[in-house]
Amino acid sequence: MYILDTIIVSNYLDKRRNFPLIGKKIRSKPPESIFVSIITVEEIIQGLLAIIQKSRQKSSVINAYQEFEELFEALHRFQILPYTSEAEQIYQSLSPKVKRVGTQDCRIAATACSKGYIVVTANVGDFERIGIVSIEDWTQ
Repeated sequence: MYILDTIIVSNYLDKRRNFPLIGKKIRSKPPESIFVSIITVEEIIQGLLAIIQKSRQKSSVINAYQEFEELFEALHRFQILPYTSEAEQIYQSLSPKVKRVGTQDCRIAATACSKGYIVVTANVGDFERIGIVSIEDWTQ
């Protein structure tokens, strides 16, 4: 079982980026084996909302809302994993030094750890520093 982190989902969904290997890997796995953490959903929504709020030109606003709509359509392809009390306990057990990697990455790792799932990320170094999950990079 796999949890796609935020950068993998963003690269997969963003048509301007060219990461064909991510799509190929996703399609090669059974759909029931691929998950996205609710943490990733939150991060992507926050990013798009920030773009919408900062947009001053009509075309920028329209494009941002189109991306927002496409996000919801695309997320239906994935199973969304909740952030549970078990994941929070794992997160709380991480040292302050490890948490400096980033709260959201640590929470994604804690979610994966609580389920025994593999984190798919391009940020291999960060997840190695967290040190509680297996990692795969589907961008290479």
